[in-house]
Amino acid sequence: MTRKHASPGVLRALFAVAASIASAEPARRVPRRAAPFLAAVFRRGRAEAAARLNHLLRLLPLPDSPALLSALPSVRDAVSYNTVLAALCRQGCLDAALFLLRVMSHEPRLASRPNAVSYTTLMRALCGDRRAGQAVGLLRSMQACGVRADVVTYGTLIRGLCDAADVDKAVELLNEMCDSGIEPNVVVYSCLLQGYCKAGRWGSVGKVFEEMSDRGIEPDVVMYTGLIDSLCRNGKVNKATRVMDMMMERGLEPNVVTYNVLINSMCKEGSVREALDLRRNMLEKGVQPDTVTYNTLITGLSGVLEMDEAMGLLEEMIQGETMVKPDVMTFNSVIHGLCKTGRMSQAVRVRSMMAENGCMCNLVTFNLLIGGFLRVHNISKATEMMNEMASSGLKPDSFTYSILVNGFCKMWHVDRVESLLSEMRYRGIEPELVHYIPYLKAVCDQGMMARARTLFDEIDMKFKLDVVAYSTMIHGACKLGDKKTAEEFLKYMLDERLTPDAVTYSMLINMFAKSGDLEAAKGVLNQMTASGFVSDVAVFDSLIQGYGAKGETEKVLELICEMMAKDIALDSKIVSTIVSSLGASNKGQALLQSLPRLIQK
Repeated sequence: MTRKHASPGVLRALFAVAASIASAEPARRVPRRAAPFLAAVFRRGRAEAAARLNHLLRLLPLPDSPALLSALPSVRDAVSYNTVLAALCRQGCLDAALFLLRVMSHEPRLASRPNAVSYTTLMRALCGDRRAGQAVGLLRSMQACGVRADVVTYGTLIRGLCDAADVDKAVELLNEMCDSGIEPNVVVYSCLLQGYCKAGRWGSVGKVFEEMSDRGIEPDVVMYTGLIDSLCRNGKVNKATRVMDMMMERGLEPNVVTYNVLINSMCKEGSVREALDLRRNMLEKGVQPDTVTYNTLITGLSGVLEMDEAMGLLEEMIQGETMVKPDVMTFNSVIHGLCKTGRMSQAVRVRSMMAENGCMCNLVTFNLLIGGFLRVHNISKATEMMNEMASSGLKPDSFTYSILVNGFCKMWHVDRVESLLSEMRYRGIEPELVHYIPYLKAVCDQGMMARARTLFDEIDMKFKLDVVAYSTMIHGACKLGDKKTAEEFLKYMLDERLTPDAVTYSMLINMFAKSGDLEAAKGVLNQMTASGFVSDVAVFDSLIQGYGAKGETEKVLELICEMMAKDIALDSKIVSTIVSSLGASNKGQALLQSLPRLIQK
């Protein structure tokens, strides 16, 4: 909840409420809206007038509701105040709500003073605003005023404290609640359970169930589903599955939400087959999948590129007996997978199916199709999608341009990219680093290092550069064998306290080794190791080639021993390199005889 300050109109109305209590004299002028309620007092009594007032207060916006409240001191009751308190809390005006509660406590009539609902309403809002400590303080004020807390009050605070990761304080309140003779219910224990889960105190979860059993309170489906969700969020899917089995053993049937939680986690882990099996179990149990179920499975299938099955589920939703209808997310998930696999004709057909089922394309749909067409180098179709997007009233956003920039960069259409960046600025979208890096890479990949340096300097003026920007320049220089430029940007990178990644180190080692500068290559290898990276077989292949070309057999032997010590597996390429490097010397020939044993090891 966002904390807000009450508007001047609301504050004036609240001060008027306070003034109406402080003044012993009736108001000289009665607002027109208040007159019917005063008339109702005389005709049908105060209770009827209060009921009518409370109905209207629920309909009125702020500041009208507190203004009407202030005009009717003889009619308003605790329900009237609670209605305005709830409205203030919904708007995030918590300090104004606290002020109104204090005003309420000075009401001369007991029926208008704060009750458990008044305090609990504010406590819930304070907890939602991460002010659980202040909410507990309100409990103490409540008790001091002689207002008895109920299970809802304590449950609200226990939930707020658990959300604030103060589970121990929540347990203290639970004990206080029980000591005062208020029996906790399953909702209270569900909150405590979630608190332990969020805190990672899994060992205490069992104690919650034990205590519930001792009190004769049975966990419900919502409580089990919450536990299953927490386990899934923490990567404990197998345990979550066992909890669902235990739940069914106790005679509780999981609902669609329970199944969706597990299916979602299985799909995220890539266990889509298991998720589909769970759906079958779900149907056998008579639980009907909803849109979330289908969307989750379709997204999971698209993620592992099982597009025929994803299409099958979509067609089941459209043509099957199920009452579940696909939404824009369903169609977009299928289109996403089809675009990733280059099946653009099918992606276009699914887009047509959207229209046939009364589902409008959104910006995500067009972004996916544009990216898909660029992936298969179909620029004309991508441009057609851009035009259709504009015709439908949608405007490209920063992500749209990121897709366009990446697509054209992969095709090396760097001049097109420059015009795209200009178009972004014209539309009021400032290009970001994510738009420039693919452009820089495309220029480097084409060997245009002078242009790349100019672009790099332009980017450096606008952004704080990261590892990727420097690595891109180093990669470009390495491909051209430009040692001077590579060393220059490596130095700049290290001066900025940035650490090259393993790929950058490997490229530098390969470049130095090929140029015969083996000392520099070995130095980079040592630096790579000191940075915490493990050298792979490609790094050693480059070094062995370099030392082999110079006839330095001893160095080649050292590198082979180092590979063995690091348990790096030998592939066919490095075996060929070793053979060609060692074949010229007797010592090398001796080692070659033991090479099969080394490979096996």
